[in-house]
Amino acid sequence: MEGHVYWMDDEVWAIRRACLDRSGAQTLINTKIDDPDGIAVNWVARSLYWTHTGTDHIEVMHLSGTSHKILVSEDLDEPRAIALHPEMGLMYWIDWGENPEIECANLDGQELHVLVNASLGWPNGLALDLQEGKLDWGDTKTDKIEVINVDETRRQTLLEDKLLHIFGFTLLGDFIYWTDWQCHSIKRVHKVKANRDVIIDQLPDLMGLKAVNVDKVVGTNPRVDRNGGAATCASSRPTQPGLAAPSGAWNC
Repeated sequence: MEGHVYWMDDEVWAIRRACLDRSGAQTLINTKIDDPDGIAVNWVARSLYWTHTGTDHIEVMHLSGTSHKILVSEDLDEPRAIALHPEMGLMYWIDWGENPEIECANLDGQELHVLVNASLGWPNGLALDLQEGKLDWGDTKTDKIEVINVDETRRQTLLEDKLLHIFGFTLLGDFIYWTDWQCHSIKRVHKVKANRDVIIDQLPDLMGLKAVNVDKVVGTNPRVDRNGGAATCASSRPTQPGLAAPSGAWNC
């Protein structure tokens, strides 16, 4: 859309953006941003969604930094990863608090309901497979990568062997990528065949990870006037075509 990358800055409690050539860095919002966590760009309505762990909120604003609004403020314990479905006008997020859940709501925060609340430990990463209509997540406590249809049917375990500490989590094409805090590496697994490999290792302090398709993103949404949309993400230093470095930032 505009060639920007968006990221959370915990040191200054702000949401920032810059051009992909690293110029034009600016702070979009720095008020009451205590422990921001997950972030997602809505490319249809040109808005930015994020989970706010410090206040247990889900919030949204225009990509320009205006029209800041709290969408969900009740019954959240430790909200973290968030993913958006542009055409269905839905958002999904993980809450890994005392009673961990994966939840869903309209992009305006209405009609909230629980998608998954059984056999979860510390669900950490979340990725929406728009093509297949599936939701994937990684769980740091159960050491699993699981998948469920967005209509809440057919929950399955994709991988559960030697998953030491999943943190960053993303999907691109046929592969799920994640960062492993304990092994200091970026790994991937085929979403159907379940064969996996290490992409990069020997990387300390790994955090978020997002893989993106660099082709033009298109889509429509009946809730575009109510902050409807979806998300993509990237870093200014890709490690290979389509795979973003572990910055936790979003490209738009």
